[in-house]
Amino acid sequence: ASLVLLALLLLGAVLYAKLEYVPPGHVGVSVQKCGGGGVQQTPIPTGYYWRALFCEEVVRYSVSLQTLVLARTRAEGQALDESITVTSSEGLPIGVDVSMSFTLDTPKVPAMYQKFRNDLDHIKHMFMRQTVREGLQETFSKFTAEQLYSTKRQEARVEVQKFLFDRLGADGFIIQQFTLNETRVPDAVVTAINAKVAMMQDAQRSEQEVRKSRALADQAVAQAEGQARAKRAIADAEAYYNTTVAKSLSNEFVQYKAIEKWDGKLPTMTGGGALP
Repeated sequence: ASLVLLALLLLGAVLYAKLEYVPPGHVGVSVQKCGGGGVQQTPIPTGYYWRALFCEEVVRYSVSLQTLVLARTRAEGQALDESITVTSSEGLPIGVDVSMSFTLDTPKVPAMYQKFRNDLDHIKHMFMRQTVREGLQETFSKFTAEQLYSTKRQEARVEVQKFLFDRLGADGFIIQQFTLNETRVPDAVVTAINAKVAMMQDAQRSEQEVRKSRALADQAVAQAEGQARAKRAIADAEAYYNTTVAKSLSNEFVQYKAIEKWDGKLPTMTGGGALP
């Protein structure tokens, strides 16, 4: 009975040693160690897997969304500098903080392991970091430092993202998003840019003041023209009235209006002329 129990224990130990578990969000890669070795090109899905004892190793890779951050300081309180420095078209140094989100193309994971023979964290900070540097240098060398700091920043980001999508995609990395978190240019460039912005703002303010002065002048002219037209209209109306009245004043009409207003009394003193 003890021998049977011992055999069962040994069998259980062997089975436990052969049993592998691939957690959710991961895939496994079967690495053969016997008979010349090799990597099975079919990934092991999530769940339990029986491996060959002593002759097979299962390497796990996460296929969930991950983010690679390359920055001067990755977290508050850390003095770690993983930022990337490249050069502009004038040869000026440009410091760049970037982040890149990606997933793994599951069918390509075994080939990925076969190529790099390392864990994903090592691949991220060696191969992927170097690829990001290549994309940044190739793109940033097309623009001036001033453009990279201001007007061409988004255009450069899109171009680098396409570079990474094409280059890393061939190895099974699916780029979801690439971000330029910060672009640092020499202080002299920043000073020149700020001076240019200030000059543009002054020019805009001057232009606005000129427009305001022109508007006020146009308003005054319009008001004066309106007043002149009003005066002409009043004068024309008065002239028309006077002309009309003058035409209607005959001698008989004047005598009639005088008689109409006479109260019937003769003047007490006359100058010897005829009576009215």
